[in-house]
Parts: sequence; structure tokens; C-alpha cells
Amino acid sequence: MNDRRIVLLASLLASLAIAACSDAKPKPPAPAGPRPPAAQSSAPAGTSSASAPGAAAKDVDGAAPTWPLSSATSDSTVIEVGGLSFPKPTTWQWQLPTMQFRTLQYAVAGEGDSTKAAELIVSVFMAGDGGPLDANITRWKGQFRQGDAAPEPKVTDKEVGPLKVKFVELEGDYMAMGAAGAKKDFSQIGAIVQASGRNVFFRLIGPKVTVAANRTDFMKMIDGLMPAD
Repeated sequence: MNDRRIVLLASLLASLAIAACSDAKPKPPAPAGPRPPAAQSSAPAGTSSASAPGAAAKDVDGAAPTWPLSSATSDSTVIEVGGLSFPKPTTWQWQLPTMQFRTLQYAVAGEGDSTKAAELIVSVFMAGDGGPLDANITRWKGQFRQGDAAPEPKVTDKEVGPLKVKFVELEGDYMAMGAAGAKKDFSQIGAIVQASGRNVFFRLIGPKVTVAANRTDFMKMIDGLMPAD
């Protein structure tokens, strides 16, 4: 009797094991969902999203201005910057800005060797950035020396259409930012253009003889200013 119970119990256990195995079917792999698209940079190819030198100017809402900006491949007779356009002498050559806060920079050739070259520097500041005009004039004045003292700048005002322009002229020995020593017999013709919501600073600076030779072209440039707004 006991043997018979043992046989029946063994048979029952075997049946249960077989049934369990038949129910344990492997589950198919879950279907793969679509992969999220890779993040894309909005910066142009070959550049970073960081601002370039001189590109710190913002509009009143904090967004980067969308005005055209002249480059090495732009029209050689026109400059566009800060919502302004104006004539450019074809001999003035575009350069990559070498310092912060320079929006545009041009080399102005002088007579003879390269030591006679001058620069046209253009800087754009939005909505009061860049400080008061008087503070900038004082800063420019402090970069020049006549003997042991800073020279008094010649300051004149003009209107070009809806634009107010303040001219600032200086001459003497010039101490450029970061320079090891003063540069002798330099001069500057500066123009601060007050446009809607922004100031655009122009500086033609270099050896006195080169600045004097390009004075007429600089004044024609300012007289030809055309605002985009």
C-alpha cells in the first residue's frame, strides 16, 4: 500500500513539473522605440556658439542684433555695421578684430613700409552700454601724451540725417592698450554716432601723416552714413 502511494505521488509530481515547463514560454523582446533626434547646434558650421570679439552688443531685450556685418568677402565699397551702412575706400582692408569690443577693424595703408599703417576701428554698444560719451572721450584723451600731459581733444558736433555725430580729434604720442611703449607722432579722428538705441564708435588712428592723408575719406564715410531703421 505504501509502495503504491509512493508511485502515485511520484507520478503526480512528474505531471506537475511537465505542466509548469509547458507554461514557461520565453517572452519575446520588447519592440525598440524610436531614438530621440540628436541635439543640433544653432551655430554656423566651423564656429562655436560663443560670441565673437565685438559681438557682445545686445538690443534692449537682450537678444543679439541681426543687422548685416561686413566681412572679408563683402562689397569692397560699402561697410555695414550696427544697423548703418556707409561708403568705404577700396584700399581699406578688412581685418579680423584683434581685441575685445572691436566689432569691425580695417587696415589703412600708409606711404612706404607697414609701420606707417593706420587702423579704422568700429565698436557698437547697445542701450547705454559702453559708458557715457564723456567718459569715452576722457579715456581716449588719456591714451595720448604731449610732453608730460594729455592733450586737450578737439571736439565738434554734427548731424547726418537723423544721426548725431560727435567728432573727437587727438594727436601726440600714443600708448595703445597692451603696448610696451608709446608710439610717436600719432593722431586720431574719432566719431561717436548716436543712433536709435545704440552708439557706434569710429576711430581712425595711426601715424599722423597717414591719418591726415585719409582724413577726407573718413569724413566722406561719416557724411555717407545711412541708418537701416
